[in-house]
Amino acid sequence: MSHAALRTATIAERWSLLNALGMLGAAAGAVWTTSVWPLLGSGGGLLAGLVWATRSQWTASGTFGGANAVTALRVLLLGALPSLAAAGGWGPVVLGGVFLAADGLDGWWARRRGLASEFGAFFDKEADALFLLVLCALSAFEGHLPVWVLGIGLLRYGFVVLLFLVQPPEKTESRFSFARYAYGAMVGALLCSFLPYPWLYEPLVALAAGALVLSFARSTVQVVGRAGTEGRG
Repeated sequence: MSHAALRTATIAERWSLLNALGMLGAAAGAVWTTSVWPLLGSGGGLLAGLVWATRSQWTASGTFGGANAVTALRVLLLGALPSLAAAGGWGPVVLGGVFLAADGLDGWWARRRGLASEFGAFFDKEADALFLLVLCALSAFEGHLPVWVLGIGLLRYGFVVLLFLVQPPEKTESRFSFARYAYGAMVGALLCSFLPYPWLYEPLVALAAGALVLSFARSTVQVVGRAGTEGRG
């Protein structure tokens, strides 16, 4: 990873590398303590750092914007997941459904109101990544799924590190429809794991995890191909 790659990256791109490294470290702490709080604390703090570091770039008008406010609310909602998961029942499923509905709302709002920005894009997708990782950790630590599922939640962070290692022309990935579907399927399967039906959620998690791995593999091939083409040019 060269100094030139970091110098030419935007503030949000450099933050994404710091966030990825921080979350990989937090995951080690979460496994050591069998607690999701290292993930929630690190993830929330790093996202707050993004908000501060890009405060002049929130939207084209300079305001924070309603769409970003919805994303911030989604991040705050994550703090309720541990207690809901410990209580059992439908609580995590309901909150997860609210999170997913709000996820669709903030993107739609940003496009409709002309509030789309690089900050908003990073804020949104990293909030999604944190949600997925926290769900993976909660399900593993509550004994619903084996601990390997944490690796699925860490795919995003490993991919960001890869972006800086191979140095493609843009340090972000193209968004495929398949990736969105795979993410939604994985979240849905993880939410089902909080219900007492392992015969249902275990195969769903396996299928969704395979789809998400395939999605990241496709993005990895694309990124490495772009970097190779740029190098030959």
